Formats: sequence, structure tokens, C-alpha cells
Amino acid sequence: MAKPATALQEWLLRHALDGSTATLPGNLQRAFDADDLSLLPVFVAHAWQEHLRSEVCRGLREATDAEQQRLEVAFHAQIGLGHGHDGDLALQLGRAVDRRLAGCHRFLHLSAQPMPDGLRWFQLEIRDSLAAPGGQLETVQVSAVASECQARAICEAIHEVLADRGFQASTDQGLFHLEAPQLGALVAILKRLALPESEAVMTLADQRQPCIERR
Repeated sequence: MAKPATALQEWLLRHALDGSTATLPGNLQRAFDADDLSLLPVFVAHAWQEHLRSEVCRGLREATDAEQQRLEVAFHAQIGLGHGHDGDLALQLGRAVDRRLAGCHRFLHLSAQPMPDGLRWFQLEIRDSLAAPGGQLETVQVSAVASECQARAICEAIHEVLADRGFQASTDQGLFHLEAPQLGALVAILKRLALPESEAVMTLADQRQPCIERR
């Protein structure tokens, strides 16, 4: 039983007049029989490499298209879009609204500041971005919330409870000291309050990155 042709052999057969090895030029026929790229003339080997690059690009495009379709289906299911409804319009509206809402988001940064005595004092701040504050502060948890108003309400509620429990040293500075069990409780609450990462809208790319094929 004959072995199936390899990718190189199939590609070489495309250059045969009748699609068989009999009409391949002698040098190509030797490369075909040995299934050896090194036996190809330089210009043919270069064309083979270009073919491989083209196939990789095609595969990437197909994978991107499939992923795009999957995300669009997920988005349609998430918003309960019915059959016959304008999916493209819903997608454009979703993207536009999400972009505007993202501008309203605020980030709760829980950071730690080591002290000479070995203790770590913590601080909960509201910031406009995910970027860490820098300096000696160590980021413990970052949670995105919907708005400035919501971020302030969360911070005020947390500081009130910490002050009542005796963990807060200074209301003005907003510093507090927690041991591992209490820190774990605070981090768990901040994670629960964080906005869920939506797979359905914001991960849908407006522009797909093209695979650049060499010429």
C-alpha cells in the first residue's frame, strides 16, 4: 500500500503538467522521491517557504474568524438577541456603550507599605487606572468598579468597619494594619465587588490584526 503524499510532495505535484510525477522535471522528481527539501533548486525551495508562510497566515485568519464568530454568538446569547434581530447593530451598540462605560470605571488599589518594625500597613485608594502607585508600596489587590460614586461608597464602608474593629490607625491617612486572616477577608470582599470581565463585548476586536505575507 502506497504511503500518502507529504505536504511537500503534494505541493510539487501541483507543478506537474498532468498532476503526476511523470511530468515533473528531473530535479523536482528527485526531491519528490526523497521527500527532501534540500534537493530542490534554490528558487523552488524559496517558493516552498513562501507557500508555508501563506498557509500559516491562512490558518491564523481562519482561527481568528472562528474565534470572532464564537464571541459574537456568546454576546448574542448574553443579551438575549432573538433570531432575525440585527446582530451587527447590537454589536456596534455594545462596543460603543462599553467604551463609554469604561471611562466611568474606577480602580480600588489595596497596597501595602512595609515598616522598619516588620509590620505592613495597608492603604485602600481610588485610582483612574490599573497602574500601580509605585514607590515602596506593594500592590495587594486591584478591583475595578463601575464608577467614582461606587468606589467612594465601598471605601467608606470598609474604613468604617476597620475603624470600628480597631484596625485603622489614622482616618486622615487611611492606613490600617491587618494580620493574614483579616487581610484575606478584605481581599475576598474586594474580589467579589470587582466588575466581572466580560468575554462577550470588549474582547471582540474592532480590527483584526492581519497576518503579513512576504512577497
